[in-house]
Amino acid sequence: MLEFELTRHHTGLILWGDYWSLERLHGLIHEIVAESPIIEDKEGLVLGLAYDVRKAFEGQRRQAKRKHHTDTCKTYGVEILWPVILVQVGLLRQAMAFVPTSRLDQAIMYELEHIVESATRAAMPVTADDVLERMRRLGSAPYAHLDSVLNTRCRYFIELPAGERLSVLPKLMDTFEPAYAFVASQGGPPRAGMIRPSAFAYTDDDWPDFEW
Repeated sequence: MLEFELTRHHTGLILWGDYWSLERLHGLIHEIVAESPIIEDKEGLVLGLAYDVRKAFEGQRRQAKRKHHTDTCKTYGVEILWPVILVQVGLLRQAMAFVPTSRLDQAIMYELEHIVESATRAAMPVTADDVLERMRRLGSAPYAHLDSVLNTRCRYFIELPAGERLSVLPKLMDTFEPAYAFVASQGGPPRAGMIRPSAFAYTDDDWPDFEW
């Protein structure tokens, strides 16, 4: 069974699960990435979710114990940034529309989507619907485009003050849209609330240190 925990500084969520749930999720991600024609980079951002999940169930990230009555179960967790998990889940769902899947595959994906949706609603009760709708739309954006802009968006997000991250997230999700680049390239005044393209200067530098 998968669970979530919100991070203290609003950077993302902690994805928790028992060994078997995480292992099944890891296998599904690898299967979809390998077979999907829309996921062009087979070692890229979507497979990054499988990497995080594997690191979790191998015990290299977080560990805890869940107790139910007299039974105790060891669980494993990993932190994932909001922009990253939203793009990954959006792309995975879109990719599954173009490859054969089983009922078990769909059940695993539905559980992941349920966890991300539940975490989003817990973190952002007012704007959750907007964020989730943007996540679904992103799945149909070209993979190469999403891959090319994710790093700058994540850097911008983690450099925000902790108290501003969740309120800015819906606007940040808008900047993943291919239409954003077109509007920004026209050189006119930005729409109300739109993040200016200059905020996303490309750099090869590592992300700055941040607190989850």
